[in-house]
Amino acid sequence: MTALPRIAWTERPDAGDRLLLVVDLRPLAGVAVGAILIVAPFLAAPLGRLSAPFALLVTLPPLALALEAFGWRDRLAVRLASIRRPLVRLLTTYATWLLTSALLTLDVAAVAAASVGIAVGGDHDEERRWQLGGAILGANVGSLLLPFSNLTNLVLVSATGLGLAAYVGLAVWPQLAAALAVGLLFAVRARRRIAGRPADDAHGEDGTSAQPSGTSDAAAGVAGGVAVVGALAAVAVGLTGGDMAVPFAMSAGLLAGVAVAIARLDVRAVVKSVPLAGLAIIGIAVAASGPIDMAAGLLPRPDASTGGLLLALALGSVLAAVANNLPAAAFGVAWLARAHPASIIAYLIGTNVAALATPHGSVATILARAVGGRHGVGTPARAYLGSAWRYASAGAIAAFLALALAAR
Repeated sequence: MTALPRIAWTERPDAGDRLLLVVDLRPLAGVAVGAILIVAPFLAAPLGRLSAPFALLVTLPPLALALEAFGWRDRLAVRLASIRRPLVRLLTTYATWLLTSALLTLDVAAVAAASVGIAVGGDHDEERRWQLGGAILGANVGSLLLPFSNLTNLVLVSATGLGLAAYVGLAVWPQLAAALAVGLLFAVRARRRIAGRPADDAHGEDGTSAQPSGTSDAAAGVAGGVAVVGALAAVAVGLTGGDMAVPFAMSAGLLAGVAVAIARLDVRAVVKSVPLAGLAIIGIAVAASGPIDMAAGLLPRPDASTGGLLLALALGSVLAAVANNLPAAAFGVAWLARAHPASIIAYLIGTNVAALATPHGSVATILARAVGGRHGVGTPARAYLGSAWRYASAGAIAAFLALALAAR
């Protein structure tokens, strides 16, 4: 591929058969898109500790679109859709998103899971909605296990100096408890809605077979490889204290830029994919950083007692559900600077799991719902609020009980 614009001669009938020179600007647009995405983390640097979340909100949605354009979504969806029993298929995708969130960060899981899950649902509107719900649940609930599984984890672990072994030793049991509790509730509620539908053949979005279309296996494989390498590099960078957004931005810039340049992806779709609401939340959190730090200094720091853990859980839950988990993380940095490690995990249970209660409580939820909206699977805020509190409560209570036992 060359970055130079392609030139084509075309005939316009209403111009008296005159030949006009038409310049194809798609390669230049691809270069511009790629360059903007790559430099996004550096442009966001003045935002301080919230610069990485801001950059990820800008770069991850175009990365997901590029992977779709190269057929990656369809390659994964066709394998998951081949599971014939609807309930087993739904729980399998939920477990897949749990693992993806734990190992490759919840934001990656959110944008990928929502898109793939909707494709797995095929032309069955009810299953498409449940698959989107499973993507939101899996991405958020699976984000507690490791320091890099969620940016809130990474922000607090980096600020408090909590070691990897100490973190995992306390987080693993709440993680398992939350995943099982939410998964069980999800299975019970879904069984009444989709399990009664007869087992069907593998299917894809819009009622078509979920087979890769318009792209080669080689192109999809290369695109997927670039994305995986970027995610693994982000994990490594995050563990060494670097900016996780940089490797994601590199892979997003490369894939989205190429996809736009070769006309697999429209530049307008890239622009529309960026969730403005999420960016606004981060901007508000940055503007309110002074009052946030001041408020944190007025509260007593929690200890490892049951009361202390409950205080940390309650405050993390309320801040995330009312505002968002990123402002909650910013508050936690100031409040938990010298707190007991168990209280930090309790706080993260609130920001990662209880944040599910509201549609704006987690950046991953915002990303996943935006993907759903692009694919015609809307989740009205009222309907979301009427259902999500069950999963947020079940997951947070189970995780807290597991943490209280582990911290004794």
